[in-house]
Amino acid sequence: MVRSTLIAAAAAMMCGAGFAQQVDNVYPVPGAVQRGPVINLRTGQPVSPAREAQVRAVTNYIYDNTCTWTGGGFYTGTGVCEDYIDEGRIPGGIGGTAPTGATTDNNVTFFEVGYCTAAAAGTVDIKVGFYDSLGGQCGGFPPAPIPPALTTQGAVFQLPIATMPGGTSTGGLQCWVVGFDLGNTGFCMLSDGDGIYDNNADLDRFNWSWQMDNTVTQGILLSGEPFATIPGSCTYNVPCSADPLYGNPCGSGLANDDGFWINVDNDLAGGGLSAGTGCVSAPGGGTGCYWFGGAPGNPFSGFYMKMGNNGSCGGCAATAVNYCTAGTTSNGCNATMTLQSGIPSASNAGPAIVAATNVEGAKTGLIFYGIARQATAWSPTSSSFLCVKSPTIRSGVQATGGTANACDGTLSLDINAALALQTGFPVAAGGLFDIQAWFRDPPAPKTTHLSDALEITLCP
Repeated sequence: MVRSTLIAAAAAMMCGAGFAQQVDNVYPVPGAVQRGPVINLRTGQPVSPAREAQVRAVTNYIYDNTCTWTGGGFYTGTGVCEDYIDEGRIPGGIGGTAPTGATTDNNVTFFEVGYCTAAAAGTVDIKVGFYDSLGGQCGGFPPAPIPPALTTQGAVFQLPIATMPGGTSTGGLQCWVVGFDLGNTGFCMLSDGDGIYDNNADLDRFNWSWQMDNTVTQGILLSGEPFATIPGSCTYNVPCSADPLYGNPCGSGLANDDGFWINVDNDLAGGGLSAGTGCVSAPGGGTGCYWFGGAPGNPFSGFYMKMGNNGSCGGCAATAVNYCTAGTTSNGCNATMTLQSGIPSASNAGPAIVAATNVEGAKTGLIFYGIARQATAWSPTSSSFLCVKSPTIRSGVQATGGTANACDGTLSLDINAALALQTGFPVAAGGLFDIQAWFRDPPAPKTTHLSDALEITLCP
């Protein structure tokens, strides 16, 4: 992969995103970007013009990052041993202000990518992945200690090699935009990362990854122009922007940073380039956070992606209602149960974290759950109540963390993972279950206390 140098931004702008390393592998798009087919991702074959028209007509676009940088069209070179990882936000989580038509989760049935390649048609080898959780900020923020995990959530697709358009007939570079139709049954992406608007960039955004396994000149189209476009344009009821370079309608990806991760095979973040990979295309810093020097002086470090749904995955919201009364501990703590993130689901689609906060610090405890409420005094002299009726299922004992004699302890449980291990738990999708925390407090009656409780609706 040949490298070229782009004119750097002003020094002051460079300092603004000093946590990302600069890379120079950006190249002008040769000629016009061609619109390729819409391909049925299940069969690997292009769809008919009538089907393409139908797909585009019924798709509700939930993320659109397609606007070109004002300074020109560019792509970035990608190697076979690198995953490029970009981010964005799909609005609609519980607790936030969402556009009209947004849903808590999204049955993603269409996406569109842009790339350049000199590989022959029918040999272009690309993998694209989607992940609910951001995993670590980039682009002007201190990156997380490790790049986003790409194995735990979402969906990864091998794009159909046999029907992917390629370079020119003479072996020259050609750039394409290609769409993918997943039919009525797509894959599920939670809005705002975990189905809940947390007002936290790490929790409210998603990642998507790109890998291109040809060895010829190739790369992914750059997109993003936050200074000349409407944030989040072309999604839901937000009007499209006008592409600064071409004038056509385009989208400016919501919450897309001027930065991206590169994961280099077998290379730990911050460890420099691994000598064992032979990854000659990778940047000298190895796995880490990168940019192109900072927009608007240099291309914005976002990549072409368009995603759409045909509605909600299950049409179920993450409803959790507190009931009962927390006991007051020997240090004045009143432990409170919350649904911190995710959607409790009978299909166990992803993590759903319930937690007891304001617990006695430096103690031990556990979380337990059942299918019926009660409110029974824990002991005649205790201020706690047992709020979940037997029979119950207990989690393992865990440390509360925090500080002794303070109320900064926490107990937590991934309830979806816990339910996945229970073959006989008698709650189906749409049913209710109850959950509470128990923890040590040696000076208290029975040497223990209880939190309040949550009643949770189990989604499909």
